[in-house]
Amino acid sequence: MSEEPRGFSRFLTRAGEIVGSPARLQKVAKQATAKMIQRGGASLASAQEQLRTLVDLVSAYVHGDYREISATTLVSVVAALLYFIAPLDALPDFLFGWGLLDDAAVISYVSAQVRTELEAFKQWRDQR
Repeated sequence: MSEEPRGFSRFLTRAGEIVGSPARLQKVAKQATAKMIQRGGASLASAQEQLRTLVDLVSAYVHGDYREISATTLVSVVAALLYFIAPLDALPDFLFGWGLLDDAAVISYVSAQVRTELEAFKQWRDQR
């Protein structure tokens, strides 16, 4: 397992506060989608599919369509999305494009940590 990205733990704490609120979860998913559309591009290309899967998972959870996810995984996924949408994380996005690479690293880290549950979700999503 790889090392937790610097500054990520504060996003885990915040995510833990948000997961109990469907409205707040939906807002995070919408903000992540908007930023992905606005800021995608080459800097985020490596994590684009992983990010889309994380957003889809949160949206399916909020709508009650998919609940086969542990609380720990949901918190980690929401934390990754919060990190992505935060204007000032470990490396701000405006910092010569490096910020989006930092975001991509966090998305990849979380995706690797919860790989088994993400694979199960993708299989469920693809069968719908």
